[in-house]
Amino acid sequence: MKILSAVLLSAIILPAHAGIVIYGTRVIYPAEKKEVVVQLVNQGEQASLVQSWIDDGNTSLPPEKIQVPFMLTPPVARVAAESGQQIKIKKMPNSLPDNKESLFYLNVLDIPPNSQENAGKNVLKFAMQNRIKLIWRPSRIAAVTKDSFQRIGLFRSNKTVIMKNDTANWITVTDVKAGNTKINDQTIMLPPLSTQNINIKYAST
Repeated sequence: MKILSAVLLSAIILPAHAGIVIYGTRVIYPAEKKEVVVQLVNQGEQASLVQSWIDDGNTSLPPEKIQVPFMLTPPVARVAAESGQQIKIKKMPNSLPDNKESLFYLNVLDIPPNSQENAGKNVLKFAMQNRIKLIWRPSRIAAVTKDSFQRIGLFRSNKTVIMKNDTANWITVTDVKAGNTKINDQTIMLPPLSTQNINIKYAST
């Protein structure tokens, strides 16, 4: 019988592009903190105009129409070359559940500056957007540890693999294997206290 296994995603420093860098692949907001700080660094040779906002997973709305229980400052900032900028996130009064984590997303849009050498020219410019997870963690919920993996159940039903998350945390799974064969074709985000079928690319009988 083949053994099913899964691998959790480890944290790294994620660059938005050659200019603006966000430190961290996700933001964890513990309930006991008044605010959390996200560090941006401009590693480019020119200043960047940065717009930041938070969404709840709905990417169809413009930033000014999104309603989330957080206040972000500054929403727009000029970040000088080889300089840094802090983004402060503060939770507002709301009715988020206190028995599990809640998932949101932090967006950082890097708008390229107008350079003197391109003045008066028709130049196509691209604004680079980076989007990372923002997880609200109630005070009664523990952080994710290696032991959390023991509470992730894996089951076979015909050619479907079912994952059950008995934790109150959002869990990221990169690899699900049958023996030595990877059977998932994309990274899986398991919501707290949930069961999810995997879109597999391989399943043996």
